[in-house]
Amino acid sequence: MRRLLLCLLLALPAFPGPVEGRVTDGVGPLAGVRVYPDRGYRVRPAAELPSVRTDAEGRFRLDLEPGDACLAVEKEGYVRDLVPLAELGRPVVLRPAPAFRRERALVVRLGFPDEAPMRDDEALRRVLFGRAPGEASVASYLYEVSKGSLLLEEGAILSLEDAEHPAPRDDAQREDLVRAVLRRIRGLDLSAFDRVDNRSGALRPDGKPDHLWIVPPGPARNISLDARHLSAISFLMPLPWRSGSRWSVLFMPEDTPLGNFVHEAFHAMGEHRVDDLYLEDPRTAGTWDLMDAGQYRGWDRAHPEEPPYQEDTGYSPSQPMAWVRADLWYRGAFRATVPVAWLEGRSWEGWLDPLARAPGAHPQALRVADPRRKGHFWELSVRRPWGYDRGRVGGRFGPGHEGLVVAHLRPERLSTDGASRGPARVVDAHPGTAEPPRPRYPAGRWELDDAAFSFGDGGVARGQDGPLAWELLEEDAGGRMKVRVRLDGGRARSRR
Repeated sequence: MRRLLLCLLLALPAFPGPVEGRVTDGVGPLAGVRVYPDRGYRVRPAAELPSVRTDAEGRFRLDLEPGDACLAVEKEGYVRDLVPLAELGRPVVLRPAPAFRRERALVVRLGFPDEAPMRDDEALRRVLFGRAPGEASVASYLYEVSKGSLLLEEGAILSLEDAEHPAPRDDAQREDLVRAVLRRIRGLDLSAFDRVDNRSGALRPDGKPDHLWIVPPGPARNISLDARHLSAISFLMPLPWRSGSRWSVLFMPEDTPLGNFVHEAFHAMGEHRVDDLYLEDPRTAGTWDLMDAGQYRGWDRAHPEEPPYQEDTGYSPSQPMAWVRADLWYRGAFRATVPVAWLEGRSWEGWLDPLARAPGAHPQALRVADPRRKGHFWELSVRRPWGYDRGRVGGRFGPGHEGLVVAHLRPERLSTDGASRGPARVVDAHPGTAEPPRPRYPAGRWELDDAAFSFGDGGVARGQDGPLAWELLEEDAGGRMKVRVRLDGGRARSRR
């Protein structure tokens, strides 16, 4: 009965009206913290979400609407949190953000004499750097998934024109276009855009711009599937004048959906350590990771032949799973933002905090070494429809769309510049579910949108994958789940 009651409490919308709370740093009050309702994200929204700042005592009061159930709580230099209303009875504690940094992007608007741009600089600036509450952008996405550790800023928007590649242009010309831009910016002082080591994310310059984004006009072929358009891509590009040095460069047409943009940006941050997870096979990570079909979360309708796309396609990309976020992104620079526990022995029972939250009293991921193959492991985490994970496809939501997500990971399948080899497989709580009606993810990528294990009608509370079995025991009003895990057969492995 307790499980069902708590499940219903999580699903019920909050009542409208004011809420009050207090934010501290664990010692004393924290003033100037921005607090606003988590209602999801939109590219260039017409109106900003209501927000308030905490006063000198760390207190705030905020008017809410029906359906509000979670608050975004953020202050520069501190860990960002998504706080369910049920937890406002005690102070919200924000700690200093580990490895906090500001990174600047150099944007090159690449024009062609025979093609007019679709967006002006201000419209482009908003989808790249907008930070208003509820505004979807590259900057707000990176700030959320780093839990406040990465603050992306506009460095400069530089306009260049290329008259050497007349229409029709195609994807085979992208490398030539990038090399032409690199030659033209060679003499510029780019030191203001070099704050971190691009390979490791360490806080030291490496002689390369941290974010170099080339933005030509037009829609992205990734969505239009039109050969006359150019596709979004991340290059690790040898310099034309020094082939031994490679720069990370994003090539992103101006109407590239946000999900494609941050997907390619993740490739670049770590010099392609972050790999694609998708295959032409349903047994991947599906909607549960940015590096798979989740880059297209937030998709209202399918209209590939009718751009623009940014406002209704891929505007709320999925958060990365714990492995991608803590181990691969910048090769582990943000590891401290995701508490991970490893199974020692053959069984474990305990609570898991939601992956989207600031680190708390419980792990956010449980890992279990696979005794059948050295280096392989399972990862269990709790996903809630908070923040960017609120995005839906065709408005669909139901059993299995939130809860415990179990992934089997094979790190040796990571590639760098080759085709994806499928290093991640999410275990499906509802195997056999037909692919949903349109709109659905493009290029044959499977959604697996109901793969989570959960309580309630239609939910599946236990599962097994090879020798690993798990069972949901409880969930609380803060979105946590209590899980029992058992490893049978073979030889148990501890963390290496």
